[in-house]
Amino acid sequence: MDNRRPGGTPTPSSAAIHLFDDAAFHWRRNGPTPRTIRAFGIREDGLRPFPGGAGYNWTDGRLVLKPVGYIPEHDWVCEVYTAWDSEDVRVPEPVAPRGTGATGWSADGWGAHVFVPGRDTDLVHELPRVKDASDAFHDHIKELPRPDFMDVRNDPWAFGDRVAWDAARPEGDQETLEVIHALTDHLAPVTTSGQPIHGDILPNVLLADGLPPAVIDWPVYFRPVAMANAITVTDALTFRGAPLALLDEWETGEDWNQMLIRALLYRLGATGLIA
Repeated sequence: MDNRRPGGTPTPSSAAIHLFDDAAFHWRRNGPTPRTIRAFGIREDGLRPFPGGAGYNWTDGRLVLKPVGYIPEHDWVCEVYTAWDSEDVRVPEPVAPRGTGATGWSADGWGAHVFVPGRDTDLVHELPRVKDASDAFHDHIKELPRPDFMDVRNDPWAFGDRVAWDAARPEGDQETLEVIHALTDHLAPVTTSGQPIHGDILPNVLLADGLPPAVIDWPVYFRPVAMANAITVTDALTFRGAPLALLDEWETGEDWNQMLIRALLYRLGATGLIA
């Protein structure tokens, strides 16, 4: 397989993928540094762990602090959110740090946003509300250009995206590779154009009485919008026990079957690296 994008830019191989090591887990477990707390104006006496984010998020009740996975992506998302003007879907309001150690939208590897009111969605009984939020979110961002950082981002899920779309050579145990190869045998060209999409919207919709839904924790990809729905559907079936009827209820566009195949490859490509 030729790991190249149109135009001849090589896609990063699995050997270049960044996996968290002990040091990466260590600073996350230790929580925000004093300099981070000062940079974001956090009320230190009220700082406490906040649910979500794999257990690494913190809040003082006003702001939420979380580790930044990839700074160029985080900065790009913050710029989009700062200009957000949709009345149909809410997003986190980013907070810029100040002082020593602050760079763009992060300080010492931590980012912050204003607390977003809302509760988690019931991922069995409220899936239509997830779709409504997803549709509103993706409609609002459809004209944004493809961000440059996507050419070099090297986390396992970005690699999974390249397995699904750019013919990156997958890795994993024999069972995983057999499934991946069975799926790739059914790949066909896709004609739908791309736009920025949310790569994990299913667990990242919040609902609040009297307010539009909120979409949080945005991993950015540039694919047909139907790919976002396909990831949501296959995740709901795989991890949440959703009914198979969802495959038809969420059908989006003429390339829907290809989206479903690529959504599975997206998850399996990452699983082969981290499982």
